[in-house]
Amino acid sequence: MSPKSTTPNTALDSAKAIQRPPLGKRQRVFALAMASMAILWLAFPPVGLAWLSWFALCPLIWLIESKALNGRRPYLQLYTAGLIFWLATFYFIPIPHPALWLGWLMVSAYMAIYTPLSIGLARSLVHRYRIPSVIAVPVVWTGIEWFRSNFATGMAMVCLSHTQYRQPILIQVADIFGAYTLTFVIALVSVGLTTLFKIYLSGKQRNHPIDGQAVAHVAGSKKRLWATMAVATATFIATLVYGQIRLTEQVNYKNDSQLAIGLIQTNDDVIFRQKSSAEYEDRLQRKIELTRQARAQWTDLELIVWPESGFSPYADLLSDASPNITVELAASRRREVWCAAIGYPSPNRSPVPLLTGGTSMDPENSELYGSAFLIGNDGLIESRYYKNHLVMFGEYVPLSNWFPIIKKLSPIGGGINAGTEPMVITKNEINLSPNICFESTVPHFIRWQVNTLAKQGQEPDVLINMTNDGWFFGTSCLDLHLACNVFRAVEMRKTSLVCANTGLSAEIDPCGRLLQTGGRREANTIRADVRAVQRPSLYRTMGDIVPMIMLIIATALGSLDYCQRKLSLQRQ
Repeated sequence: MSPKSTTPNTALDSAKAIQRPPLGKRQRVFALAMASMAILWLAFPPVGLAWLSWFALCPLIWLIESKALNGRRPYLQLYTAGLIFWLATFYFIPIPHPALWLGWLMVSAYMAIYTPLSIGLARSLVHRYRIPSVIAVPVVWTGIEWFRSNFATGMAMVCLSHTQYRQPILIQVADIFGAYTLTFVIALVSVGLTTLFKIYLSGKQRNHPIDGQAVAHVAGSKKRLWATMAVATATFIATLVYGQIRLTEQVNYKNDSQLAIGLIQTNDDVIFRQKSSAEYEDRLQRKIELTRQARAQWTDLELIVWPESGFSPYADLLSDASPNITVELAASRRREVWCAAIGYPSPNRSPVPLLTGGTSMDPENSELYGSAFLIGNDGLIESRYYKNHLVMFGEYVPLSNWFPIIKKLSPIGGGINAGTEPMVITKNEINLSPNICFESTVPHFIRWQVNTLAKQGQEPDVLINMTNDGWFFGTSCLDLHLACNVFRAVEMRKTSLVCANTGLSAEIDPCGRLLQTGGRREANTIRADVRAVQRPSLYRTMGDIVPMIMLIIATALGSLDYCQRKLSLQRQ
């Protein structure tokens, strides 16, 4: 063998070494993205270090402002980091049943798409169109958050703003254009913090910068950087000022009426398996006992509320299931349970209406609904609300109507039907509007319900979320759900009550303040004395128009940039 064949081609190796970034830079995108995702995860429950959310986007903003994303397949690295975040955040999805592992993976894989999409769009605005990061980043992040909250029935849980749900002064801006307002503020302030960090690095590491491109850019545009800091500071101060004004302004009431409501929080973990009649009866008996305790403690209660599915195992029949299982028999059993719960008839007890949840069945039309129904003072159902917004993989499985095999494999079978109308209950001149389970996680849905009822002359004064969160065994899903209810209260400027199996039941005022909570995985009762508060909300009037415009601008410019780049490559 000749020496030439064994001698390395040093020129070729040197060229490859120049073209291929060192290992550290090849993984730089993933490292920064993972740092961002880790900080963001710590900001949400179960850890709940809310202040970290203001810094969580900083590593991603660094990537957005960098001249190039080094390494192999940087957007795949971003996607992987996002996938890890969503898997860690939604860890509670597969707890109820092994079949939900697939749903957990699918939902997380879908949500992870938004991480590289957000970075790509923001980079396009910053580098192609020279839009300052202080504008581009909050516009893109807010627009993308709005899109995922609406697309494919919507996933509006775990929004950036939700990290601050226990900070009343900060969340008041949610009545401007929804929870997205605070997301915009956090993203904008994060740009300011990133700028501050880069200014610090430019002063301390002029000779050995961590990122030569970024620090050189800092040194060459001081005025722009200080302008960014000024905008971020002014926005944060304005948010605090607005919050203080809204928290301290005078409260106006529609009338002098007041309604005493008892929320019954049960503590029954839920799993996918057939329960015996004895188990059902035991759970029902415990609800009855809690209700009796509440009535004994507060003798003037005017309405009792049970959680979603609180009336199991008794179905609410809309038509006869058989000659032996009739509407009359179901009504008789329902009245027996109601009498036992409120202690009526009794010489010392007056009847009290019960708002509860269950399954409404119409065998003649093969229809099944998740419902809330009000049992009046005569033991009969006065009104029903059929759940409008169903939970994917929990109450229906996508494509199951097209592929029957899915129904056979799914633990929920064919799922349930969806209702189409909101409902209002009027007691003591106070209008109550129930919603069920994760309906309260969807802001535009609750806004639609409130405005629809208002057009009918029945504007709700109080929102009541009836939910069965026993599927999640006390995990952080309870906190994430509560955060959504807090923001719905601020957005609509309505008192919001939560009646939840295993928690977290709550009384939330129109400013989003948690007045009472029922605790985690414990049986409890809450008394809420509610009134009809009248407070304006710009979000109720304008809805999602502002974040929608942000999405349109970002995607239009990003798409145009992509098409121009593709055309340029084709010409070459």
